[in-house]
This record gives sequence, C-alpha cells and structure tokens, in this order.
Amino acid sequence: MKNSARHLLQCYRTWSHLRHYDGLFSLSDALLQIHRVAFPARLNDFLASKGYKRILRITDNIKNDQHVQIHCKPLHLDFLWNGVLDNNLFFMVEQECSDLNPHCYTTSPIQINGMRHVIDVGACEGLFAFRMAKLMDQVKVHCFEPSPIMAHLLQEGARMNGVSDSVLVESDALLDQKGFVKFMASESPDAGRVIPCSHDDLGAIKSNSLDNYCDEIGLKLSSSDLIKIDAEGSDFDVLKGARHVIETCRPQIAVTTYHRDDHAESIFRWLNELDLGYSFRLKGFSFWTSKPRPVLLQASTLK
Repeated sequence: MKNSARHLLQCYRTWSHLRHYDGLFSLSDALLQIHRVAFPARLNDFLASKGYKRILRITDNIKNDQHVQIHCKPLHLDFLWNGVLDNNLFFMVEQECSDLNPHCYTTSPIQINGMRHVIDVGACEGLFAFRMAKLMDQVKVHCFEPSPIMAHLLQEGARMNGVSDSVLVESDALLDQKGFVKFMASESPDAGRVIPCSHDDLGAIKSNSLDNYCDEIGLKLSSSDLIKIDAEGSDFDVLKGARHVIETCRPQIAVTTYHRDDHAESIFRWLNELDLGYSFRLKGFSFWTSKPRPVLLQASTLK
C-alpha cells in the first residue's frame, strides 16, 4: 500500500538536495501535480477514470491486429494502441495536453519556434510526434521506436493524422553505440525496454547512437531543434551517444529522469559540465514509481 507521508518526505529530501544547484529545481516546479504523490492510488485511479472519459474516445476496435484506434479530443489527433485500456492511458496522454503536467516536454525553456528537426527517442504511440508535426510546418520528426509492433502502429498513426511526410520512423534502438539489443515488451506498450544481446540472438534489433545516425544521414541539428528522450531507463545512454551532436549543435533537450534514482542529478551534472551555456529546468515528481523521482529535465541555450 502506498505510504503518502513517506513519499512526500522523499520528495522534500530530493528537492532539498537538488535545489542547491542554482536555478535547477524551483519549489513551484517541485510542486507540479504533487497532489498525485499525496493522493492514495485508488483516488488517483478514480480521477484518471474521469479524465479518460473527458479527453479520450475509442473510435475503432481492430480485433485482428489486437489494437484499437483512440481519438484524443483536446489535440484532435488519433493514435493506435495495442495495450490495456485502463486509466493509466489518461496519464500518458495528459502529458501532451497540459503544460501543468511535469512530463510535458515543450514547456519553457523549450521553444518550438524555429524547430526544423525533432529527435523523438521512445516515440511509442506517437502523440508527441504527431503533435509536433501538426504544430510546425516543414518540421521532420525522427522517431525511434524499437518495438516492431509499436513502430508499425506509429507509421499507421502518422498516415491517419496526415503527417506521414513529416514523421520518419526508425526501428533501431538508440543508445550510446552501435550494437544489438533485444526489446523486452511489457503489459503496457509505453514501458518496454531494451537489453544488450548478440547479433545472432533470436529477436535481435540493431542499436545505434545519435551521433552515428546524424553522420550517416547527413543531419546537422541546430540550437532550435529538440532531442526528446523517454527511453525507459536508457535515457542517459542515449545522451552519451549524442555527445558530439550536443557539443557541436547545442540542441534543446527534454529527457525523462524518473526511471533511475540517480538520473536527475547525474544527467544534469553531465550536461552542465560540458559548459555549453544551457539553461536547465527540472520538473515534478513521479507518483507511479516505487518511490517518487524527478520527472523531466529540460535544457536549452535559446534566450
């Protein structure tokens, strides 16, 4: 059973430690949706059920492929989903609909004006990619989704939303180097992960680094472009594999930090020590993990 008092104390201790990094983790950002940390799980689930009905509508049940088509009312976008239709789906979608959700990637200091390329690592159902493609003309969203099923549904979702020309789906896993990995599926499609393996293992998937990818296709990012990462615990590895791109192009960055205890501080310190002129913002605490951790780190050199 969730111990709300213990979780809130953990939040305070974490915030108290991280606030010593000047400007990183404000009190207002630490308190974003803190009620979800405090509320019992059953109350969060009840409120999510209300939100689910308010913003989502199942428009088609495609039984042969074991997935459903879901319409997101606030965004006027559709996506395909092959996981459990429970209230957790509301929390996943809400992050694309509300700036008050600490998981929202595009709040300040991130600026969307001038973006021409978005690197979407862990694209999953594609709502973030579709939203970015609809928001900006001429943008290219490079989606990395190692789940073969979700990669296929992502391509179909791009077609349904009329953004196929803007959304490029890559089936490689993005990590810190070239190699091979296995995709470990979970009950929920947004929680799969990859583990290293041999090239001849059953189900082996190619992995690559962002540095290699950009070099291979001749892509040069700018400081207005965005690297978004939600890689289920491999987030830091993805960043390390993008070091050359980060040092030479200084793109905007939005990376999840709740998968590992040390990621919020370790990722911030690694980026900060590159001394590239980034401004940082850390937001929120996770309420769905075994203990609360900061949710998202954003970084931008734009003024």
